[in-house]
Amino acid sequence: MEKSKAKYSILVNTLREKIASGAYQPGDKLSSENELSEEFGFSRQTVRQALGILEQEGLLVRRRGSGTYVAKTVSAPKTCTIGVVATYITDYIFPVIIRGIEEVLSQHHCRLTLGVTKNHVDTERQVLQSMIDSGVDGLIIEGTKTALPNPNIPLYRKLENMGIPCVFFNGYYRELPGSVYVVTNDRESGRRASRLLIEKAGCRCLGGIFKSDDMQGHERYAGFSQGMMECGLELRDDRVVWYSTANRESLFDKENLSYLLRALQGCDGVVCYNDQIAYQLIELLRENRIAVPQQVSVISFDNSRISFYSPVKITSFNHPKEQMGQHAAQKILQMLETGHRVPSSVLEMELNEKASVRTIELP
Repeated sequence: MEKSKAKYSILVNTLREKIASGAYQPGDKLSSENELSEEFGFSRQTVRQALGILEQEGLLVRRRGSGTYVAKTVSAPKTCTIGVVATYITDYIFPVIIRGIEEVLSQHHCRLTLGVTKNHVDTERQVLQSMIDSGVDGLIIEGTKTALPNPNIPLYRKLENMGIPCVFFNGYYRELPGSVYVVTNDRESGRRASRLLIEKAGCRCLGGIFKSDDMQGHERYAGFSQGMMECGLELRDDRVVWYSTANRESLFDKENLSYLLRALQGCDGVVCYNDQIAYQLIELLRENRIAVPQQVSVISFDNSRISFYSPVKITSFNHPKEQMGQHAAQKILQMLETGHRVPSSVLEMELNEKASVRTIELP
């Protein structure tokens, strides 16, 4: 018994030193028990005992059907540092989301470190790798172009293998089943938007402007089309304008204005992806002597400050910005404490009615 104990203790110390020295990096997959047995000259039973001890210490993590991975280094104590990765942080709704995250983390004496991707997958890869190298304990992430296949999925899987929990907000990657996320109920809000235009404003020809490369845009469009079909209105592709992160700034450039006006010609109601788009659309309509909301009603999402600054204040669904940040922070802290996934959250968006949607008496 003593001889057996000495053997697996030797192997435990050997593997621990390799992890501490960096010979085995966080996220690396270890050889199989048979291969380790041959490499170190111990029985498979001794190898299994050693791996079990290192797993209890939190240095290794076993994935059923996949193998054993290095979870963290010996010299990496918990610093309670949470990485927050967002597409943007300085404008629109993002500062309020970050404030909600920071409020909860500071109450638990956790430090926050920020990374910005500008919605570019190559930048996202660099930011994630930098977060890993800096030794963050967990990550709160706004995914990049969440409606598209993401080449960084292997890096996210590496984070999971390392035991670094992630919570997504605003969207998530469907390629990562079991993701923990906090999102808004965009589909239901899109449905309510089109039904409001039809039932309250009496619109009979709806158009839409939606973002093509993120999950929110797809979900809002899905709800928009669902609401139209429920009310018996025809959905026409030529009345829906799609744009991406790359061409948002040029969407309302002079060379595109005739295309936009042609696509929305005849529409008496328009659902916009967000307040930024709605604001620019209202200015374009007014410049072309099309009155909002008398001739065209406009509705959007987020209820940001822009919706109040618009020449016609925009009826908009309220994005629960601070609440979203708080929920995401609470979930990452729970996951760090328990070591287990927690349920995701879908937050409702309340309508904030202003002046951009007309009200008529329907028979």
